[in-house]
Amino acid sequence: MGQTRSNQPRNITEAKIRDLIRERLSVGQTAFPSERELSVRTGGSRSVIREILEEMERHNRLLRTANGRSINPETNRIPVLFVSRGRNMIDNPAWARLWLAFVNRTKGTPLAPELQLMRYWPEEIEQDLGDLSRNEARYIILTNHRDLEPQIRKWKQDGNKTVIFTDEAYLNYDLPVITLDNTAVGELAAEELHRHGFRAPALLTPDFSDHWYTPYLNRINGFAETCAKLGMQYQNDRDCYRVFYGKGRLQSYIRQTTRIAEQKRYDSLFLTTDDQLPLVLEVLHDQMLYIPGKFGMITLNSQNNAVTGNTRVTSVSNATNEIASHLADLILAHADGRIRKIPSQFIHPTIHQGETLCIRNCD
Repeated sequence: MGQTRSNQPRNITEAKIRDLIRERLSVGQTAFPSERELSVRTGGSRSVIREILEEMERHNRLLRTANGRSINPETNRIPVLFVSRGRNMIDNPAWARLWLAFVNRTKGTPLAPELQLMRYWPEEIEQDLGDLSRNEARYIILTNHRDLEPQIRKWKQDGNKTVIFTDEAYLNYDLPVITLDNTAVGELAAEELHRHGFRAPALLTPDFSDHWYTPYLNRINGFAETCAKLGMQYQNDRDCYRVFYGKGRLQSYIRQTTRIAEQKRYDSLFLTTDDQLPLVLEVLHDQMLYIPGKFGMITLNSQNNAVTGNTRVTSVSNATNEIASHLADLILAHADGRIRKIPSQFIHPTIHQGETLCIRNCD
């Protein structure tokens, strides 16, 4: 029989072969089909398939054996290092959820995620930095920059490393950032309150005292600008209540939530993070502002991964799964050579309906 001919572009054939390699590895198989079988399965020509397989052999991704070609699991494995803070566990719930979502997303792919926690004492930090410098992962995902400045500079100088941030606070590093569009979070919150008839909101947010944390600032600005466009009665200098982000935080949440409840002009609240949502709800209820009821609330949902059945508060999605999917897909595309550089991406949030705004008592 003659050689199989096909007009299918080489990049399509190569992508199908890569997908087949991943499919085989995901079920623990290393045996690889013959060129003839690949031609049938991918629709590519035998000559193009042979070129692709020979190139994969040169890169040691495929091995020649007495029974044909086999997949080399080690060279098809792509180590990815996820760096966050903590000692026995990740100390930020948002990053813990992102880590779990990323691990789930990488199942059945060549991506091999590894977690490293940056600890707190100077001698621990020194040891952790040493571990980081020796780690051979080609891709590093960072949730923050604390104590990592020297290592980030080294990674940027190393042409074999690709560093990705998951927080827009670090756009100044000129590294790819894959994160939530926090301005859109504030815009959606204002639009949702307005859609349900609320016109006089307050805003409650953490305050980092010595600096404005960019994601919160963007949520606040997005909220304020949209309120102004919609003719809502909100002014940042009057209606934005800040909670000290540090020691005494719980007492500060109680104090500021009580102040909001005592101001009779407010009919609703935008909570920029739901880290202390149960406490805020309890204080509002103690002040006879029941949720759901005449007083509306919307928050950026994090604790419940945008599933609001327990708190019944309408929320703006934190897009954890979407961020994890973009991280995995872009790293795979870069590792395969389908993209030259990993771009920054801002994930647009969505609304997840609870009962706070949906069952409003308008009497």
